[in-house]
Amino acid sequence: MRIIKVLSSMVLAMALFSCGASQPAAGTESYIAPGYQKKKFDKMLVLGTMKDEVGRKKAETSLVDLLNRSGYKAGATYTFFNINEIKSREELQEKVKTFPFDAIIVLTYLGTSTTITDNVGVASTTPVVTSWNFFDLYTSPAYDFTYDAQAQKAGKVYASLYTSEKYEKQWGTIIQLNMSNGVDMAADILAGNVLGRMKRDKIL
Repeated sequence: MRIIKVLSSMVLAMALFSCGASQPAAGTESYIAPGYQKKKFDKMLVLGTMKDEVGRKKAETSLVDLLNRSGYKAGATYTFFNINEIKSREELQEKVKTFPFDAIIVLTYLGTSTTITDNVGVASTTPVVTSWNFFDLYTSPAYDFTYDAQAQKAGKVYASLYTSEKYEKQWGTIIQLNMSNGVDMAADILAGNVLGRMKRDKIL
């Protein structure tokens, strides 16, 4: 377990370092809303849309912990509501109103592929990420954030940023993960990549 944690920390550091490059590597490009200016947020929330609550908790907690260790203020949402139980825009609006925040990072799991290559394709059943307005998130299908060590699977996560000032997508990127070492390490690597790309893209 200690070896895995050390390896996880090393991979996290490498992810943060590699994302600091001036030119995004192929396949790591991000969407940035026209006119977006780098901001200092007082409080960020992290929302995972995974159906599996255990996977969602791990993904949210890893990113929240990393953000807080890096000098930002962040909090998880898994203890407050389940996105899969939201049935309408109005219901999501009511839930969000109860949280004091000025930005929210959404982690949408896109499913897995059974092979790991430089260019992993996601299964044809994967939904296209089309939620430009935060309150449309409840309409997007969610996948279980799980893994099968025997299958050596790779997964993809779409990370996006919305602000309370403007509930339209301000930033988004797709991150590929090796899921074969378990959800804990995958969640830590995901956190490192999300923060690294947000800093690379001058979002934070």
